[in-house]
Amino acid sequence: MISFLRKKIRFIIFFLLFIIIGPLVVMYANGDIFNGGGFLKTGGIFVRSSPIGSNIYINSKLNDSTGFFQRDILIKNLKPGKYDVSVKKDGYNSWDKKIIVTDNTVSEANVFILPEKVDLREIPQKIASPDISTSSSTTKTKNNQEYKDILSVFYDKNNIASQNVLATTSASIKKIGTKEFPIMNGKEGIWKEGGKVFVGWFGKENAEPQYLCHGMDCSDSMFVFDLITVPTNLGFLPGYEGVIIVAFENQVFAVQLEENPDKGVQLIYKGKKPDFRIINGAVYVKDGTYLAEVNI
Repeated sequence: MISFLRKKIRFIIFFLLFIIIGPLVVMYANGDIFNGGGFLKTGGIFVRSSPIGSNIYINSKLNDSTGFFQRDILIKNLKPGKYDVSVKKDGYNSWDKKIIVTDNTVSEANVFILPEKVDLREIPQKIASPDISTSSSTTKTKNNQEYKDILSVFYDKNNIASQNVLATTSASIKKIGTKEFPIMNGKEGIWKEGGKVFVGWFGKENAEPQYLCHGMDCSDSMFVFDLITVPTNLGFLPGYEGVIIVAFENQVFAVQLEENPDKGVQLIYKGKKPDFRIINGAVYVKDGTYLAEVNI
């Protein structure tokens, strides 16, 4: 009888603990925190794709750093509101964006930062070659076939192999980069209207990339920025999601596709009047006779 009573009491205690603690566990899992006067709903920010060794700042205060096994950082228990998120690393451009946090929701911060000085592999016009006409170990120069091959792509106005475009005729090729014939990357397309640059989605509804969505509301196009005057060239930066490359006046730069008033361009090359081509997933910059492959 005593044993049965003990079991019954133990059952009642565990049941009461479950009733009391269970909801607390659920609330904590949802991001709710106790602030002394009650539970406060919170959210978080998921900082994605930061380079190793990056420092993450929230409202100018160091919050966390990325490492070899942790390039993505989840910042939890943030009160609803707007936060200044910065990602910094020595030798790299800084990344800054205002992120809105709502209760029980994790907002994404997709980070894209390049080195302050991007590595460029120059492709020379001439290369050294052994002089087989003499018995001595002298050398002479000859034309660099790689230089000639890459250069031919720049001069071939009908060559569209370097870009996925919605253009099939010689007439439409002349309109590449317009809204009628945007430059494509899968189902994403970019085009220019004067100095204004736009991005659009040409795939199925409800499959839009994140930068075209605000919560559950998504758009099929977005204004990116205004360069005032017409850019020389546009393209999607290979290997990076939601990033384009632009040739404009005396520079070639990369910029994220996002509605971010604090967004800054990230310089790839600065010279006199550069242009670029994307060939087999690699970016090549030409400025006069200078030719180089971009390594990022």
